[in-house]
Amino acid sequence: MSLVRPPRCWLLAIAACLSLAFGPSPQAKAQSGGLFLLVPFGARAVGGGQAVSADTALGVESLWWNPAGLARLGKREVALHHSQTVLANSDMFTVAFPSKVLGTLAVGGYLVDYGDQQATDPYSGQPTGVITNRNYLLTASYATPVGQRLNLGVTYKFLMLRFACSGACGATPVISGQSSALDVGAQYVLPTTLPISIGASVRNLGPALQVKDRPQADPLPMVVQVGMKARVPVAALNALGGTLDASADLLSASALGGLTAGIGTTLGYKEQLFLRAGYVHQPGEGSGPTLGLGLQRGAFGFDVARRFDRLAAQLGQPPTYVMLRASF
Repeated sequence: MSLVRPPRCWLLAIAACLSLAFGPSPQAKAQSGGLFLLVPFGARAVGGGQAVSADTALGVESLWWNPAGLARLGKREVALHHSQTVLANSDMFTVAFPSKVLGTLAVGGYLVDYGDQQATDPYSGQPTGVITNRNYLLTASYATPVGQRLNLGVTYKFLMLRFACSGACGATPVISGQSSALDVGAQYVLPTTLPISIGASVRNLGPALQVKDRPQADPLPMVVQVGMKARVPVAALNALGGTLDASADLLSASALGGLTAGIGTTLGYKEQLFLRAGYVHQPGEGSGPTLGLGLQRGAFGFDVARRFDRLAAQLGQPPTYVMLRASF
C-alpha cells in the first residue's frame, strides 16, 4: 500500500485545531448557557459512538456535528428525528437542498421538551398551575466542496429557552432567554490508497445566553471536535457486498468537564443494511457503549440507536434515537 503525504499546510492546520481543542485553558469561563447543545443528536451519529466529524456521508445529521459533511450530498434529503433521554424528549425536522453549482443549503427546527410539572402552593400543597420547560433551536447551514478533497461548512443557530407557568405563578409567569451561535467545520479526504478522511468542527460560537440580565448571562458551551474515518479493506466481506468503516473522534468542551473520546464502526451490506457499534468515553456518568441499526430501501431510510451509558444504567432508561428520512 502506498500513501501520499498530505500537504504541509494541512498538517499545520490539524496541529492548530488540536492545540485549541485540547490545550490547557485556565482562564476559560464556565460555559453553562444552552447546555442542551451538548446533548448528542441523530441516530446514525449516536449508533457509531458519536465519532462523525470526518464522515462525508452522514447526511442531514451533519448540521449538528460538522456542517462540512453536507458539502457533497447527492440528493435532496428530508428527515424527522426523535430522541428520548432520561431528561427530555426531543424532535427535529431537517431538510437539505444540494446544488452542483451553489453547494448545499440545509435548515432545521429542533424542540426539546422537558415535560410539564404541576406547580403547588408551598404552604397548603394545593396545585396552583402547570410549569412547562422547553428549548427551541432553528438552524441554517451552508456547505460547499473545494476541489476534489476539501469540504467546508457553516451553520447559524438561533436558540431560545422558555420556562412558563400557567395559573397562580407569582410575579414572573414566563422566563425566557435567547442567543445565536455559529458552527464552522472542514473535512479533507486524504490522497491515500484507502479511503481516509479527517474532519474538524468548532461549534456554538456566539454571545452569552442572557435570561435575567447581562451580568448574569451564561456563555454558550463551545465545542471543538476532530476525528478520522477510514474504510477497512476486508476481502471476504467485500466479495459478499459488505463494507466496514471505522472512525475515532476527540471532543473538547469545558462544560463537559474534560476530554471526550468516541470510537465507532459501521458494517454495511449492499448499501441497504447497516449495523453500528461504538463507545463513548466522557467524564462523569456519560461513558458507555452505543448500538445502532440502519435500513435503506430505495429513497427511504430508517435508523435507530441507543446509548448505554452509566447514568442511563442507573435510571434504567437507555436513551433512544430514531430517524426517518427520504431522498429525492
